[in-house]
This record gives sequence, structure tokens and C-alpha cells, in this order.
Amino acid sequence: MEEQGSNHRYQRGRGSDESHRQDQALFKQLLAQHGALKRVSEILPNGIRVQTTSEDPELARVIQEHVEGMKRRFANDRSIRSWDPLFVALFDYRHDIDMAYHNIATGVEAVLTAQEPKLIELIHAHNKTLHQFTDYGFEASKNASPAPEWVLKQYGSA
Repeated sequence: MEEQGSNHRYQRGRGSDESHRQDQALFKQLLAQHGALKRVSEILPNGIRVQTTSEDPELARVIQEHVEGMKRRFANDRSIRSWDPLFVALFDYRHDIDMAYHNIATGVEAVLTAQEPKLIELIHAHNKTLHQFTDYGFEASKNASPAPEWVLKQYGSA
């Protein structure tokens, strides 16, 4: 693991290309305006169903663009928050997690599922993390995500 200009230990390098900057700008906008976001999730036996929305049409569009950006990042193995063990695990196991989503008028509805119990636990932990982002914005983004014990054992702590 390498250390690069911060207190975090990056396990997959750091992004600096145009795509990463665009995705980061969307993420920062969502964090800055977290008070205008609403996130409602339903815990499923094999994952989650969630709606992330905003009554602000511009912010609803940003949510949609952010989800598209994350879909591309997953497809191309372009990790984010590679200092955060939960996100490293999400990218490592991305092929074993099913994600279906569609845009709705005020944002996005997504369903994330998996077959393996440990990956369901991973999805549930990711859900908690995203709730923290929408509840606390930048303050939550500074901290490592809550992660299952197996993730911390496999990837270490942030």
C-alpha cells in the first residue's frame, strides 16, 4: 500500500484523470448539498432497494449522473476511495454483486443484490455508508466506512 500526500493509505492508487475529476466533482456537489438529498432504503434478504432523491431538479440530475459514473467506474475497475477498505472490497467483488437501477423523476432507484452472505453484508455496509454521506456530507466522507469484520481482516483498516 502506498501513501500519497494524505493521511490515507491508498490500496489501488489515486485517480487524477478527467473522468475521475468529473466523478469527484459530482460526489463533492452531493456532499455539499447533502441536506437536500433524501435516501430511503429497504433491506432485502439478499441486498437492498434504495431511492436517492432530491426535490431540486438540478440535484436530481447530479444524482443520476453520479450513479452513471459509478456504473462506468465499476465496469472499468476504476476504484474510488481506495484507502477505504469497504470500497476496495466493493470493487474487488463487483462482478459478484448485481446492480439494477433506473432514473426516476427526482433521482434514482437502485437494487443491489448478491448470493453470498458475506457480499450481502458488504452491500448492507455500503448502504449504511451512503446514508452517512447523505446525513452528514463532507464530515462523513472523511471517515472510513463501517465495514464487516471480514473486510477489515482482509484489507486492514483505513
